[in-house]
Formats: sequence, structure tokens, C-alpha cells
Amino acid sequence: MSDNDRGELLPPSRHGTTWRESEYRVLADDLRAGVDLARTAHTLGRTESAVRAALRNFVPPEDRVSTAERERWVRGRLVAEPEWDWWAVVVDRHRRSRSGLWFTRHEHCARIGWRRRTPMPALAQELGTSELTVAELLRSLGLADSIEEAADRLGATPGLALAKRVSAHRDNAAGARWILVIDGAAGTSRPRNAPVRRQISLHETRAGAEAERDRVLAWHRRLGAGEPDTPVWWTIAERGLGASVGHTRCGTVDTIAPGGAIHAEALTVGDVIRVHVPDGGYLQDRITAITHTGPGAPVVVDLAPVANSRVRRVVEFAPGEVVDVVRRREDRAS
Repeated sequence: MSDNDRGELLPPSRHGTTWRESEYRVLADDLRAGVDLARTAHTLGRTESAVRAALRNFVPPEDRVSTAERERWVRGRLVAEPEWDWWAVVVDRHRRSRSGLWFTRHEHCARIGWRRRTPMPALAQELGTSELTVAELLRSLGLADSIEEAADRLGATPGLALAKRVSAHRDNAAGARWILVIDGAAGTSRPRNAPVRRQISLHETRAGAEAERDRVLAWHRRLGAGEPDTPVWWTIAERGLGASVGHTRCGTVDTIAPGGAIHAEALTVGDVIRVHVPDGGYLQDRITAITHTGPGAPVVVDLAPVANSRVRRVVEFAPGEVVDVVRRREDRAS
């Protein structure tokens, strides 16, 4: 099940990271073209408020423009003065405020370093910054999902900030568990006096929580709306004993979304799935039966008989394996 199908509401991918030259150039092009800032924010992977705050860097220090007028002023000048060197203004504003700014050459250097597996200390020296900052840049570029992944690939100098951050996170994760909460899904129970149906479960791994979420949401789509006019919300949170903060993901459910990629445990008889075969192609067929003996056990599916014969196609999936479901919910209902 893809992230879009799950209606995932994560912090934007570049939330809190240092702005880059390429982002400013996208913003300038969108401002000149009259694109709504909310759409630009989505393109950049940032919040709309962060994009609006970045507009102040387009205003030269000698010009006094109120916050309310800033967007209109910048758009107007970009259109009226095509030769305006707005980038020089942005660089100067960052220099004056001593805030970070990545240039295109830095992005190229980081991408090359990632591809060549340049050791983190050497890459940090080349970029003239700390290892932790480099790891954050790699994350913001979408090369690494986390600073932990960046450190695993390129290393980290013991005793420095990156190594300490990764070590602390792993120490916390060792005793943490993943909590899944789903509100409003059909097929779940309603606690006494609760306003909506709710399911809460505890899992040792994030993959386990995601597999259970996919199973519950897939069942919800088959049963229909659980509560009239009530959105279905899900939350997956990593928490240690007594911790009130930690890694959290949440989202809403689109009841008419296509199947997409889902975990094998969420498959149901009637699904049409696509399975890769050894010759490099794939077969696509309907599930006629499923055998799953319990959590952690393989999921065995029977597909439609071959050419209407008694010969069955049987495919075995690991419980957390992702399967491509190509049949839409509205098709199943027809």
C-alpha cells in the first residue's frame, strides 16, 4: 500500500532542514508564474508557513515591506523586473542573518559523495561543515531516509555529534515499542462510551505495526465506512517507557483508493495481484484462497487455476513482504 493510498500525514520531507539554492529557484519560478504558495510548499516538501517565511529573504534590507504585503511585493517585482538579481539578495540576507544556505555546488558534492561512498569525515571537510549537518543535507536531498542511514553508509567519527546522535537514538530504540492506533475503521470495536471505533495494538517493530495497519485498513475498505461522516485516522508512534515524544507517523484513509502495494498479511480472497516470475516478467491473477497460520508465518495464496484446469498456481509470501495489488475497490464491488 503506497504512502499516497494511506493518506499519510507526515511532517514534510524537508521540514526543519537548511534551505537550498535549488529550492529558492523553484520558489522564484512559481512566484513569477502565479502558482499558489500551498502548491509550491507541497512541491518543495515544506510547510506553507516555512515558504512564506522564506519570502523575507527576497526583500532587500533597504526596502521596508510588511509581512502581509511581502508575497504580493515579491511576485510583482519578479514579473516587472525579469533581470532583477533576486538570488544575490537571498544570499546577502542569509549572510546577514548567519543562517545556513546550501548552494547548488554543495548539492552536487553531496550527491557525488553519496554515490561514491565518500567517508563522512572527508565529505564534511569538503563541504566545510559538520558531519551531522552533512547527514541532514543527505536526508533533505532524499538520498537517505534518516541520519542513521547516512551514518551507516558513510560512517561517523566517534565522539562527534553525528555519532552521539545515532548512538542515542539506537539506545532509545532498543527499549522502545511501536504503538498503532486506528480510529473509525469498520471491523474494529468501539470501547464503552467512546465516540468512535478504536483499535490499539503494540508491536516490537515498525514493520509489524505497518503490516497490522495495512490489514485493518484493507478490511475497512472491504466493509465500507465504519462511522458515517467520520474520517478514519491512523497513528504509528515509537515510544519508550515513560516517553511522551518520539518518532510518529499518522494519516487518514481514502476509502476509494486503489489497492496499490500492501503487506502480504493484508491480502484478501478476490484481490488481483501481480507477481514477478523468474524470467523477468510477471503474472497477474485473482486470489482464490489464502493460508496464514498466524503472526510471523508465511502467507500462502492460491491463484486462479491455469487455463481452467486443475493445476493451481501457489505463491508464498513472507508476512511483511509487499505485494502489488492491481484490482481497485470499486472494481471489486461491481
